[in-house]
Amino acid sequence: MRFKIFLDVQRIPQMYRMYLLSFIKEMIRKGDADLYAQLYDGKKNPKPFTFSFYMKDFHFEKESQQYVMKSATLIFSTSNPTVGVAFFNGLSQTDKFNHPEYPFKITSKEIGREQLIKSDVVTFAILNAVLLEDKNKKPILFTDPNFEQELNIITNKQFQALYGRALYEPLKVCAHKLKKQVIKETNRHADGQVLYYTAQKGDLILQGNPKDLQLIYQDGLGLRRSQGFGLLEVRNNG
Repeated sequence: MRFKIFLDVQRIPQMYRMYLLSFIKEMIRKGDADLYAQLYDGKKNPKPFTFSFYMKDFHFEKESQQYVMKSATLIFSTSNPTVGVAFFNGLSQTDKFNHPEYPFKITSKEIGREQLIKSDVVTFAILNAVLLEDKNKKPILFTDPNFEQELNIITNKQFQALYGRALYEPLKVCAHKLKKQVIKETNRHADGQVLYYTAQKGDLILQGNPKDLQLIYQDGLGLRRSQGFGLLEVRNNG
């Protein structure tokens, strides 16, 4: 399930992913409080959703450390119907986000078009950025010889936690056209400190089982997907 939420917003912080996640969590909580409690029970388990943010006619103000824009669109994606329904139910009860510094109004919302993956080789566009790190938190880029191996290790762990199984087939990176992107962010565990994530953005061609690729398409690729990383769009579906 994929949703597009169109926002009347003119300013957001440079480190906006946690700001948007707080909105998403509020929508899920309003839509299904029991589900919210299951998802955020204090354990660091992967979540079955991802999101991305698009700013229209924007620029960055260095002095205020803010993005200024005309309007924006939030895309939310999940493979889990229960999560999707909860999010949409919360959204249906909401017309604005009362953040103390960066409030916004919801001008409209729609169910996005989602493709059914039929091929074992798919070209994806990365809508935000894909993040991959080894067990020592060292970034792994697509040019790293261990990238494919680490990608499979991380994705298998996520599949076991989310779907109760491993990948049906190992993932293979057939080709890519990507650039490095360093992202500044923070979270409640950082005690106000700035965190730097070395991720990548662009296009890549993945080979794997179509059922595996479908879940990756819906829930994201790589680490920190539920914090606004790894959202994919299908460019070519065989």
